[in-house]
Formats: sequence, structure tokens, C-alpha cells
Amino acid sequence: MRTSIVILLFHLVITLTARNHILHPGLTDNYTGLVRNAMEKMRPGDSLIFEHGEYVFKEESARNMTLYPSNNTGGKKNVVFPIVGKRDICIDGRGSTFVFEGSCFPFALIDSRQVTLQGFTITTRFPAAVDFTLIEKRQDGFKVRMGPATRYTTDNEGNISFSTGGREVSSRDGRISIHEVDRINICYLMTPQSKGDKDEFPAGFVGVKAKNDGEQIVDFTYYGDPHPKSIPVPIEPGRRVVLNLAEKREQIACFADRCEDLRIRKIHVRRFGGMAFVAQRCKDVCYEAIDVWPEANEAISVTADVFQCINCEGQVTLRQSRAGASLDDVINIHGNYLAVVSAKGRQLRLKACHLQHEGFFPYRKGDSIEIVDQHTRNVLAKARVRRLREDENNRFECLLTVDKDLSGISQGALVENITLCPEIIIEDNRLEHFPHIRLSGRGRMMIARNHISSFMGALLANDLADYWYEAGRFSQITIRENELTRCNELGGTYVFQFGVSGWGPDAPKIHGKVTLENNRYSGMKEKYVASGVREFIDRDKQ
Repeated sequence: MRTSIVILLFHLVITLTARNHILHPGLTDNYTGLVRNAMEKMRPGDSLIFEHGEYVFKEESARNMTLYPSNNTGGKKNVVFPIVGKRDICIDGRGSTFVFEGSCFPFALIDSRQVTLQGFTITTRFPAAVDFTLIEKRQDGFKVRMGPATRYTTDNEGNISFSTGGREVSSRDGRISIHEVDRINICYLMTPQSKGDKDEFPAGFVGVKAKNDGEQIVDFTYYGDPHPKSIPVPIEPGRRVVLNLAEKREQIACFADRCEDLRIRKIHVRRFGGMAFVAQRCKDVCYEAIDVWPEANEAISVTADVFQCINCEGQVTLRQSRAGASLDDVINIHGNYLAVVSAKGRQLRLKACHLQHEGFFPYRKGDSIEIVDQHTRNVLAKARVRRLREDENNRFECLLTVDKDLSGISQGALVENITLCPEIIIEDNRLEHFPHIRLSGRGRMMIARNHISSFMGALLANDLADYWYEAGRFSQITIRENELTRCNELGGTYVFQFGVSGWGPDAPKIHGKVTLENNRYSGMKEKYVASGVREFIDRDKQ
């Protein structure tokens, strides 16, 4: 009884002392400093409220933070809304539009819980995907007409550079990806001085020199790159095409790491260079009434994935939302594999195998891990984590101490955290014009009552142990009462694919159960291909 009274009094004090921090439009041309000042003052129960209007945020006054978001480029970020170590707070835009300029990293939620973000539109001053039309295709090159708003320059060495409001993206700095809008067809643009290991490219590239050839017209001539991934441009004249100027994935609209009980609702994303929503090592994340769709006169919403969750737990929910017109997957929920460098006694030295997994080590004391053979996926050992120590001199390696001797584990074996696998609920959404939904992990997955259209593959669920090193085997996927239209319109053959990377039909049966039930299809080529699945039930009526 006494304990209950104390708890009641505590909550009463929180209620009485909770405050609304209110910002009004038209006060300044850069609200970053005002937001940071308000964030530092916020206590449990507080809300930061924006009266309806437009608010501009610039890099000046942003908080410089070192962040390592998986599947993105880590390092220094200029964060506008640094939500660090906060509890029970709300950011309410009341229908406002937030415009981010330059290299702003809009939201970073770190080590926080019970945070609500709601009621605003995210956009950028300049688009990160610029459109062009292929107007001529020759044996020695091709010619394009840039969109009327595209600002670019070429130099005497064949490089091309684009300006997006004080920020320059140049072919000298590395590859720029080329995307056909109406089908999934991706390659890279490389000029002679472009940086990057071509052997690591996931697709081919056109090796060209750029030359300005009149107002908004650029002539690209092949310079004869001998690399086996060098190809002629694989796009026919007249097709809708965009250049992705944010190919390095240096920004995320809303990033959360080591957070709990997040509610992100009624947020619109109209234009952004990078991913829209990323949560990693988080527990219980709910996205509700989200709308990710481009500006009326533009083809692309975001240049990478819309929703990505990596090594989360509890429940991840996406409901009553619309999302699409993205250059990468609309939903991607998975864990990460790290590879064994060495095993000595109870210590494992592990390596993150993808360049954009730098600094991300998804292990905590008490977590359960499985170690599997990289090819066969056979489970070699199980253990519990006792300690994680990151290598400060090598952001791709860490030292893991476990509860048993693993000296027999060979180099190259893969390690998966099987504790950080959430239950996934994707229901009552409208998802359209995207490459895939990608799911993996041990938690139960429910995909129900969604309208899914214009895709390469509606769902790809597999154990991906090459290139992206996304883990792992799944236990139970239920796909129920969805309407799938314009199936495979952007390419591909199958609506659903279940498998194991590196294997064909004879894949080891590492996955659990798939159930299809009362789904409806139109424009379908083939419904599914399934390998490595122990139980498959098709209860669709057609």
C-alpha cells in the first residue's frame, strides 16, 4: 500500500511539472539552435510543440555526434534533434513542414525510451535524386538532357559535379548510381578519377567522360575501362531516369539506436537523400500513419530504404501507412552477421564484413548467439555473451567474450545474435513502387491486409550471407488477406521468394513455416519460389 502511494505521488509530480516548449514559425531562418536549446531543457513528461507553419533547419548550431548506423556510412553527423538519454517526451509538429538544408542529420534518438514523434512533414531544400532523359545512345557513348532544375558543371578531365544548395557531389569522389524509374535497373556512373573498389560494386558501371554539350545537355563518352564490370549504358532512350546523389548513405531522416518504446506517427517524408526511418538495437518500435511519397512533380521520395530495422527486439509494427517511390527496399528488417577472425578459448574476434557495417556490433551481455558455417548454415555452436569490447583502432572488429570454450570454431564462420529478433507486424498499409520488402529473423512475422503494388518482388525472405551479410533464418511468416496488384511490374518473376543465399532448390532447410492465406493477386507472373523452408502452406483461394 505504501509503495502504491509513493508511485502515485511520483506520477502526480511528473504530471504537474511537465511542460510544453512551444516554437512559432517566422522567428528565424534557422531553427536548429532553438531546437537544441529546447531539447537540453526537456524533462520526463515534456513536449516540444511547433505551431503550424514551415521551419528551416541548417547545419549551423547542430550537435556534432559520432554515429554508426548499420547499412549506412558512419562517422560525424550534424544532428538537428539530438534526443539522447531522454525519457517520456514528445515532439509534436502539429502539421508543420520541416525543411532540412545541407548535410543535416535530422533526428538521432540514442539511449532513450518512451519517445513520440508526430505531426510533421520532412523534406529537403534540394532533391538528392536528379532526373534526366537519355536522348541519344551511340556505340561510343550516350547523351542526356538534365532536368531543368538540375545544377551541374563538367571539367576538362571528364568529371561531372552537382550542386545541391552549397553542397557539391562530384564523380571525382566516387560512384554515382543511375536508376531507371519504371523498372529496377541500376548501374553506376564512373569517370576516370572516380574513387572506389570496382570489384566490390553490386552492379556494373559505365566508365565515361562527361562534357557539357549545350543548355542542360551532357555528352558522355566511354573511355574504355577494361574492368569486367564496365558496361555500356543499359537504358533505352526516352526512359525516366534519376541520378542518386546520396549513394553513400550519409544521412537518415529519423535514426534510433538502443531505444525502447518508440511511437513514430503521422509523419510525412516527401524528399530525402538516404533512408527515411532506421532503428537498430531498439525494443518495441511502432510506426503508424506514416506517409512516404514524393513531391507532386518529382519521381522519388527517398534514395534508399524507407523503413529499416536491424537487430531489434520486442515488437516492430508498421500500420496504416503509405510508402513507396523509393530507390531501395520499402521495408528491410533483419539482423547482421559478423564473421569470426579468430577463436581462442572463450574469446571470439569478430569482423563486420560490409563497409557500411562499420562500428555496429549488435551484442549485449546475456544475449544468445549462434555460430553457423558460412556455406552450409549448419549451427556449429551456441553461447551467451559475457562481454563486448570494441576495437578502438579498427572500427570493423570487436572482441566477444562468451560463456564457453569455442576454440574449435574456424575463421570465416558467421555469428548471429538470436536474442535481437523482433516480432514483426505489417498491417493495413499501402506500399507501392519499390524493389522489395525484405524480412529475416526468428520472431513471428504477420503481413496482413496490405495493398501492395508495382514492385520487383513483394517479399524476399532469405538468409543473406553474402555482400550485405544480413542474418538469418526465419521461424514463422504469415501472409494473410493482402491485395497484390501490378505484380512484378518493376522487374522480377516471383511475388514471394524464400531461400538461402548461395543455394538453389536444394538449399538446407534452415527456415521454418510460411503460410499464405486469402491473398488476392493481379498481373502476377509466378506466385512464389521457396527453398530451405521446412513447411509451406498455401491457402490462397485462387
